[in-house]
Amino acid sequence: MIKTVLGYEIEDGVSAEEYERWLHDIHIPDILANPNVDRLSFNLVARNVSHASDGSPIPSDIKELYRVAEMEFADEAAYERYLTWFREHPVPPERGPKGRTHFRFYVVTESESYDRHSPLPPSFLTLES
Repeated sequence: MIKTVLGYEIEDGVSAEEYERWLHDIHIPDILANPNVDRLSFNLVARNVSHASDGSPIPSDIKELYRVAEMEFADEAAYERYLTWFREHPVPPERGPKGRTHFRFYVVTESESYDRHSPLPPSFLTLES
């Protein structure tokens, strides 16, 4: 599986209420009309974190984001089909993110997930017992 992961702010002059209405009523349905995207996740940023779990500082010059979003695809070929589909079915400008969304980053990732049931070596806490 691959994901696109993007972080963004809302453009100046757009209220959170206006943005959320557009996101849920227009943008999400328009993205999911594309048969090549498997899943969307929109994470509302509650706050920036100043230090990692080991206490090391996180740079304070990083601007606070509004949301971090993810789109999941079966593989790179599905992502390419997603792009092609939107070139063939362009979103009308009045429905798109331009003028609403200020992207800070947008990357394609190879995704891995783990949970408590994943086969992993023992943690340092297990070794201390």
